[in-house]
Amino acid sequence: MLNVALGGTLMQDLYKGSPLPPSLYKRLSTPINHSPEIDKQEGAHTITFTKGYSMLAEIMGHSAGDVMWVNSLHHQAIGTLSKELQLEAVAPDGIIEAAVGYPNKPIIGVQWHPEHMVRGGNEEMKALFAFFVQESALFAQAKNIHSKSIVLDSHTDTPMLMDAESDLTIRGEGKVDAIKMEEGKVSATIMAAYLPQGKRTSEELLKAQDFALNKLKTIESIVGKHKDRLCYATSVEEIKKAKKNGLLSIIPAIENGYALGKSLTILEEYRRRGVVYITLCHNGDNDLCDAACRSNQEHGGLSTFGREVVVKMNDLGILVDISHASDDTIADVLEVSRCPIIASHSSCRALCPHPRNLTDEQICRIAQAGGVVQICLYEDFISEQRGLTSVQEVANHIDHIVALAGYEAVGIGSDFDGGGDLLGCHGSNDLINLTVELLRRGYSEEQLIAILGGNFLRVMEAAGR
Repeated sequence: MLNVALGGTLMQDLYKGSPLPPSLYKRLSTPINHSPEIDKQEGAHTITFTKGYSMLAEIMGHSAGDVMWVNSLHHQAIGTLSKELQLEAVAPDGIIEAAVGYPNKPIIGVQWHPEHMVRGGNEEMKALFAFFVQESALFAQAKNIHSKSIVLDSHTDTPMLMDAESDLTIRGEGKVDAIKMEEGKVSATIMAAYLPQGKRTSEELLKAQDFALNKLKTIESIVGKHKDRLCYATSVEEIKKAKKNGLLSIIPAIENGYALGKSLTILEEYRRRGVVYITLCHNGDNDLCDAACRSNQEHGGLSTFGREVVVKMNDLGILVDISHASDDTIADVLEVSRCPIIASHSSCRALCPHPRNLTDEQICRIAQAGGVVQICLYEDFISEQRGLTSVQEVANHIDHIVALAGYEAVGIGSDFDGGGDLLGCHGSNDLINLTVELLRRGYSEEQLIAILGGNFLRVMEAAGR
């Protein structure tokens, strides 16, 4: 049933006219009886765990490639295995006996009946049930932590998918909406008005300002239509009040200082609109600074105007975001800013050597200044293994920052709807899976409350928000 639900096929009746899939011919040897008339507590045939690595073998106290006895009570079987599942074990005749969905989906499927063998005292089967109990306990603990704390995702690009008619209260095609936030018990999401870097003529700079302002107005309008479920929150107090009243906070930000053009005064309008942070640049240099990617190193870091912008942002209580900025720009910001700074969606260069990621020195300096680095869930910034990056690798980046600078220095900025998407975490509803993984690694409730949102709120307060 699991296999069919996930797109695989079923053999309706083994060896009795049910057509075998071509893939099974290759592994089929001598047929065996998969429903013998013996005690259900006894083993009927063996299975062989897959070679290389087998999650199921590890759970049951075996190694990959080992053989184990199982009972057998079926006349149906998996035909073609779903692409969502990984083969874990086969019977001597090639019939699939076990498959898992980890790390993408918390699924373990076995074709035998471990509950009967447990009654006979089988320790291997007991280990399988112990694993499920442990996983359930971790998920229950994660739900409890999410329920009592403010879980804040510091960067999403969902506004790119939004227009005046959008409705965040229905399940949409994007990775963030009210339903997904409620399922993942996410309290607050920062939605960035994103601008790609464009030409820097006077005319184009004015268009960029208008675009950013209109996008902010759209976000506020969409949220305002559903005040019974959503809150357009622009301060820590409003976020906390929304949580208390059972509302989801949608928080405005701007990604790319291109939205300023060459105007300092427009910062005051952005502040009136509630903008919590501005990412100084995106891919490509602008009038404020040099970028980490597609840069000509035009300014050697912050421009003179960029330095003025940082000071003005400090005065207004708008957080300075150095995600996407060059190393020289980050160094200049740390020198100029009087307030703690953030990286709203960046990861660790030591674990994934991408210029968008931060060096250990940068992470430590941001932390020493009271700032926070929000780990990004964009796979290019997490691992060099495209298509295989999972929640576990994200947790590795969190571990790395905690070891470097303490748990007060790190948070989560998913980049959902802007490329953020990993095995086990495809949207706001899946963020809780990361909490489960961190619990599995021994993080305390206090540490998780800080990482999941508390650290970012602390920096907001330090900036006067």
